[in-house]
Amino acid sequence: MAQGTKDELRRERLREYDAALTAARLPVAVLALFAAGREARAAGELLEEAFAATEVDGVDAADALPAAVWVALRQGDVDATLELLMRMSRTEFVLASHEELDARYRLTKVEERRPLPDVELLISQLAAFLHVPRDVVAILSGWGAEDPRTAAEIETLLVQRFGARGAGQPAARAAKPQAVRTEAGGKPAAAAGPAPDNAGAGLRMSSAEFSALLNLAPEQRAVLGSLVRQTEIIIAADAGLQG
Repeated sequence: MAQGTKDELRRERLREYDAALTAARLPVAVLALFAAGREARAAGELLEEAFAATEVDGVDAADALPAAVWVALRQGDVDATLELLMRMSRTEFVLASHEELDARYRLTKVEERRPLPDVELLISQLAAFLHVPRDVVAILSGWGAEDPRTAAEIETLLVQRFGARGAGQPAARAAKPQAVRTEAGGKPAAAAGPAPDNAGAGLRMSSAEFSALLNLAPEQRAVLGSLVRQTEIIIAADAGLQG
């Protein structure tokens, strides 16, 4: 075969290989939506470890995808996910081949190969991990992340299995009532975090209102005004006066 023909065939195969990598991005982007939705329902679970330990029918434990794949997926990093899949894949794409003499002077066929991402394994392992039928995950992966049906269907599947988003998160600690706060210039003071444990019901007033309430002398009002220009004042009830 002429060298020019061989080069052209290799270029054509290289275009096919690039097309295969581009096509793999579509399902991986959808699988990333599954991962993000599951993470939104985690309750301190180490999901990456559970994913790596997931058993897949017909796949040896040694060939299962590692935790790093889940981490890349939940970050929505399609490039990193594909790179990991190619690094561990046993599926290869033949770009070109030629014959050469080996050490024993025998004519041997030598092939130029490149790895292909094993998206099918990722679909199988993720489906097993999420307890979603594999064919359902495969169908959604074919729709693509941009299809409006995809996100809605993924949300429905995850709600059925793991509840609404945030359902597994620890309840947020309720904010404590704010103490009396004052601010210069007659403006209400901005909130600045939780008050002490002995703070009563919230009450905000300007420094002028506070001065009038306590009937402060001019010198005392000046001191108060100087203080609130530099910091916020919190006045909490004295423990001995509560009752």
